[in-house]
Amino acid sequence: MTERKHNLIRHSSGVSLATIVSRILGLAREMLLSRIIGGGEFMTAWAMGFMIPNLLRRLLGEGALGTALVPIMTYTFERENKESARKKLTVITAVLGLILAAICIIVSMASLLAIPFLHSAPARVLMTFKLLPILMPYSFFICIIGVFGSVMNSMNRYFLPAVASITLNLVMILCLLFVCPYYSSSPMDMLYALSVSVLVSGVLQLAMMLWMLEKDGMLPSIRFSGIFSEPVVKELYHLTLPGIIGASFLQISFVIDRTMACYISDYAVPALYFSDRLIDLPIGVFAVAMGSVVLTDLSRYAAKNDIAGMLSSFKHAMENIFFLCIPVAVFTLVFSKPLVHVFYYGGKFGDREVAETVWAMLFYALGIPAFSAIKIIVSGFNARKDMKTPVKVAVFCIVINIILNLILMWPLKQGGIALSTTICSFLNCSILLYLLRKELGNIHLSQIIPSTLRTTAIALYALAISYFVYLYTVSIQISFLPRDIVPLTVTGSVFVVLYLVVSVVFESPEAKDWLKLLRLRK
Repeated sequence: MTERKHNLIRHSSGVSLATIVSRILGLAREMLLSRIIGGGEFMTAWAMGFMIPNLLRRLLGEGALGTALVPIMTYTFERENKESARKKLTVITAVLGLILAAICIIVSMASLLAIPFLHSAPARVLMTFKLLPILMPYSFFICIIGVFGSVMNSMNRYFLPAVASITLNLVMILCLLFVCPYYSSSPMDMLYALSVSVLVSGVLQLAMMLWMLEKDGMLPSIRFSGIFSEPVVKELYHLTLPGIIGASFLQISFVIDRTMACYISDYAVPALYFSDRLIDLPIGVFAVAMGSVVLTDLSRYAAKNDIAGMLSSFKHAMENIFFLCIPVAVFTLVFSKPLVHVFYYGGKFGDREVAETVWAMLFYALGIPAFSAIKIIVSGFNARKDMKTPVKVAVFCIVINIILNLILMWPLKQGGIALSTTICSFLNCSILLYLLRKELGNIHLSQIIPSTLRTTAIALYALAISYFVYLYTVSIQISFLPRDIVPLTVTGSVFVVLYLVVSVVFESPEAKDWLKLLRLRK
């Protein structure tokens, strides 16, 4: 394995380790939420209320602003010095802080003013507006944290910023276990308590990030005078404005999905929410981790005008993301019902909620390869500071997504909404790959496609054997453990081992790369 390939996987695995812990804790949080809040109107209110701060986080924290900031800071570190980078960070933090403060105040005030006029609206809508004033300040903290994380990625610091994200899940889990039981007779009070716990986690995460920046000599100063006239603000503005949509297509699609799902039933939004959380686990562990490393890698090659290095890194990232996500997709598709049973069934989450969630998850599972690959593909444009191309494609795909939602949501309910997102994600990937090939020439599709087909064939073979293992073990149920956990664990283990063994037997380069990395770590 070349040094370039080794660094990509090594850094990605470091982020993945922290992300795996965070995602596992996130699943634990959702398991508690499903059992304590259920899958009805109260969960709808929570999902819709928490969606707004998360949208801002993905747009202004980890999304367009974060992806635009990485090439700027990487260029500054490569061509200038750390002090110049710190001054730019000071300006960016001040500008973003003022914008976020204004957004938080406006949305919170608008929510408070709207409440008296919503008493005739569905209860889930009224409850959502009551939660927003508490949840909105979290947007301020988490977006600043996202920017700080991008700066640390530019300095090849991947692990510690990823660790900071664990805080939200820990604080919410503690709240669900030790605070919410005191409000068991009032679900709305439980939602208020959860909202406060989210705010507390934001403060703690920001404190951690400031400490990390101070250790690296990158702690921003407090400055507000003349910040809007700084060159870096203008550069970031031109890069970020189109990228707000382009780099966040998947998130915007989820927001559209959930908003339209409100018109289906009380169960539709929670079904999309809980299925999204399960689907988001592999995307977060593999795609986000590798995407953040690839963006920095590609930006460094772009700064040196090393096109060959960019193309090699891009090819390697695409092959590895498919090697990791295609088996996850086929396994999730076939075993969606046992997965939902294991993670969510119990308490206020019964058979009806399971059925509604499984229906959405089936269609989301089909899109896992596209949801993951888009983060790598968009990096190919962002690294060269081309934010306009992804946004043009994204606008087109979002329009198609809305049209498909309107067509599919009535016959297929929330399943139609999930299917629409999956179709549009594949469309988005295909168009961007075509345009990237047109701009850069040979992006090694002739090697990526055979690699992907080989990965798919191996995954399907492992799945076929594993399915018979599941049928043989499905009767094994232990009363004090979640339903289906024993057969699912056995089946999943067999699937993973079979997939890796067959990949090695057929001399898969990706399997060899990961095995070599494991040996190097020892």
